[in-house]
Amino acid sequence: LNRALVGWKAPESGTLGRVSSDGGTMFQDLNDGYYPGDVGFDPLGLKPEDPEEFAILHTKELQNGRLAMLGAAGMIVQELVNGKEIFVNLGVATDRFDAASQAMLPVQFP
Repeated sequence: LNRALVGWKAPESGTLGRVSSDGGTMFQDLNDGYYPGDVGFDPLGLKPEDPEEFAILHTKELQNGRLAMLGAAGMIVQELVNGKEIFVNLGVATDRFDAASQAMLPVQFP
């Protein structure tokens, strides 16, 4: 809710149900001075003051998040392919999985 209050303008009642914004504020119109993703939450004061530097940092954060999602997907796929948990594959845990006790297992590999 905070992001909606910070980022978007309040729609006018005359624009409800319309597709064109030729006569008022629509629900998708952003506030002036709002940068997508910047809702003002920075308790440690790490946000750069320079808009260009903020855009670079914003792009780096997006790329880091995408890389993390790919890494997580890779670990999940590995577990689905060989049926072993990731820590068992790394050799830091013992294999405690018993497929017979898992009645709701969506995928079963030999």
